[in-house]
Amino acid sequence: MASKNISKAFYKKISKVYDTLDRMYFSAGGRNPREVIGQMIPEDNAMILDMCCGTFANGLVVARNKPESTVIGLDRSMPMLKKARQKVIDNGLKNAKLICRDATDTRIKKGTFDYVIIGLVLHECNPNLWKGILSEAGRLLKDDGHLIILDWDIQETIKGKLKFSPLYVCENLVTPKYFKEYYYSDKRIFFNDYGFELEQMERCDVTFVASFKKACIGCELEEKSFESEDKYLKETQMVNFKTDSIERLVEKRGWKNLDEFERIGAIYDFVRNEIAFGYNRSDLLNAEEVLWDGYGQCNTKSTVLMALLRAVGIPCRLHGSEVSKDFQRGATSGIVSKLAPERVVHTWVEVLYKDKWIALEGVITDEAYVRGVKKKFPNHRGIFKGYAISVPSLETLDLEWKGEDLFVQNTSVVEDYGVFENPDDFFKEHKQKLSKLKELAYIYYGRIVMNKNVASVRRCSGVRPHCTEVCP
Repeated sequence: MASKNISKAFYKKISKVYDTLDRMYFSAGGRNPREVIGQMIPEDNAMILDMCCGTFANGLVVARNKPESTVIGLDRSMPMLKKARQKVIDNGLKNAKLICRDATDTRIKKGTFDYVIIGLVLHECNPNLWKGILSEAGRLLKDDGHLIILDWDIQETIKGKLKFSPLYVCENLVTPKYFKEYYYSDKRIFFNDYGFELEQMERCDVTFVASFKKACIGCELEEKSFESEDKYLKETQMVNFKTDSIERLVEKRGWKNLDEFERIGAIYDFVRNEIAFGYNRSDLLNAEEVLWDGYGQCNTKSTVLMALLRAVGIPCRLHGSEVSKDFQRGATSGIVSKLAPERVVHTWVEVLYKDKWIALEGVITDEAYVRGVKKKFPNHRGIFKGYAISVPSLETLDLEWKGEDLFVQNTSVVEDYGVFENPDDFFKEHKQKLSKLKELAYIYYGRIVMNKNVASVRRCSGVRPHCTEVCP
């Protein structure tokens, strides 16, 4: 925990009380994130770096549980390392070593480590340090190495917010400018910008622990030239783009005649605005069935978007997750909201464009609906969660295709399942947890109420969604 944002004198002072964090927040009956880090390192014999190790809280747990591994603790604060060294001695560890160096310039040989751990560090850094620390972590990792991040998690519940509030206030006082930027960021996108791809994320009360792999140079090109011709362009039972009705639609719109950027944009706009936001009877509808409905939500719109993109030769894949139900308030109401599961299965499409995977989650909510929500909350500033929208800012929300990631619900993700070749594979593993009775209640009552709520919001915009005969 050694950032240049904060003086060495500060770390000298907090070194005396730093370990109280574990007693106050990590050892109170919930999942201990230090232990979760160890679970993300399955090998018994690995080279592990605890970067910005502070008092060696993470490295100590790993070193104790994996005596055949070598664990290096690195920090620039001597007072912190003094506390760390005493822990190593007290535990009789022979596989741990501590060094005093800067995390942005470790002077350690490239590709030395199987794992690099960074715990409770990045939230107190500025962009230059984010780049410096993460670049060095990438350099030190082997090509198949893994970066493990432990940091504060966004609190969704009142109980969680109250518990975290003292830390939230402290962190804002210490590093006010960049703490919120990092804290509220989508960690998948944040770390992807620094060359890491999310593999796994676990939530532990007030923290998260996430594992990332290196996004190696040239990997995307290799995927495009080989894999995209196979698994990212395949037709499946759900992504059934070779049906007569979809082939006629593609031909009628002339999408194949457009260049790559315009092709993606035209199909994205079609699914977003001409397939209006609404709740279908099932997540398992195939693309043609969703087109017949003429409306869809995250999972069903993803299926249609994938089908149309693959129909015109654009490689795409599915990203699966679960979201908390809270942000649906407004779209849901009353008994429907109470009966809904706490977590909702959620997916979005990622498209391969210019050798990079780009998220198109923004396809979910049509422009008329978004305008209706904005009209209902004209003075809202900052984070917005409600009416099936969960974003850092409603005021600046722009979901037009510009060749970049587009998100409209992702800040409510509570569990990330990673990427899948198609929805067929995803839903074999992850289905909405509803009893048969609740499922019937949703089909014949819940979604009808929800679609009426959505239509009411859309009418507020004064803009009618596009109407189209999608399946003649």
